[in-house]
Amino acid sequence: MADIMHLVRIAAPPERVYEALTTTEGIRNWWTRDADLDARIDGTGTFRFHDGASVTTVTIEELEPPLHVMWKTASSFRPEWAGTTIHFDLRAEKGGTAVAFAHRGFEQADERYAQTTTGWGVYLQSLQQYLETGKGNPR
Repeated sequence: MADIMHLVRIAAPPERVYEALTTTEGIRNWWTRDADLDARIDGTGTFRFHDGASVTTVTIEELEPPLHVMWKTASSFRPEWAGTTIHFDLRAEKGGTAVAFAHRGFEQADERYAQTTTGWGVYLQSLQQYLETGKGNPR
């Protein structure tokens, strides 16, 4: 199995970062403008891209405010995401929050895996921009 991991430091408190990860409004400001999120254990998140032609649905598996969020991919337009888990671990640091991100459970580290790695890097920068400047770059 292959895992994607990133670390990003954001000049915002963990509570604000957690809110950006667990509310529909938050997700729409950094990942995709077409999203719905029912942020409770066993709730679902539906994230649509390309005018709704590409959809990923997750189940919320773990929530520990304001330090941890974990989703399990229920379905996706990216078949390699099937059954993978997406983790956001937040740690308060002087002046902000360290976000340890992991997307775990890929069967192989192939070209699609590499594209996903790059994509998450772009979106995590969007999360950082949204929280630090008020304007992210969602798709």
